[in-house]
Amino acid sequence: MTRLAMPDLRARLGPRGRALARRLADSTLAPVLGSIRAGKAPGRVALTFDDGPDPTTTLPILQALRAGGAVATYFLLVNQAERHPELVRDIRDGGHEIALHGFDHTPLTSLSYPAAVRTLRNARQRLEDIVRLPVTYYRPPYGKQTPVSWLAARRAGLRVVVWSADAADWEDRQLGEHVDHAFRRLREGGILLLHERVEPGPDGSPVNPSVDRAALTRALLDELIARGLSAVTVSKLTESGAVRTAWFRR
Repeated sequence: MTRLAMPDLRARLGPRGRALARRLADSTLAPVLGSIRAGKAPGRVALTFDDGPDPTTTLPILQALRAGGAVATYFLLVNQAERHPELVRDIRDGGHEIALHGFDHTPLTSLSYPAAVRTLRNARQRLEDIVRLPVTYYRPPYGKQTPVSWLAARRAGLRVVVWSADAADWEDRQLGEHVDHAFRRLREGGILLLHERVEPGPDGSPVNPSVDRAALTRALLDELIARGLSAVTVSKLTESGAVRTAWFRR
């Protein structure tokens, strides 16, 4: 099947057909090529922050998490981490989990298997040199992944984490709209995608949403409390088992 045919096929399947296709794919592929999308943890969710650290937003987000008694997993870019190593240590010292989002935000889907392994091993080592702790989780930039890049991540000693819900915080919306968007899909055991900062879009176009990311974090935590949920790291969320999905996007 060509890539050009995929959008047309998705449209013809419709929502119910796509859901069925997803269940079939997960039942056959997820056990062997699965990425973590949730955990088996009643009453808990994982908040995850991509694209940081950032000198403007990292500390206010950390303050919001501390005030809310929450911890999160941070998927960091190595080029940002090397510019701001003190912020990486602030994240670590706050009890949060540090994971890899890549050296920069370039997807690995066009690389050969050996090149992808080398790239990920190098990025992982450089991030570990800063944080002084093992880095074991990885999220592909833009969520773009092929079976080859998934295998490369595993070879590099990384477990791939995607997400089950997002707040669309790369779009210019009102704060309440971001919260509503997040809770359309976020359920207990879920993984919520958030950003400390936002890289350019897949086509290279700039993305400059006006949302206050610390205020968004506070609003999300308030809603979690109202729903009887707590925010933990990905490793804590999945310690009793992970829910995996066959996640492949180009």
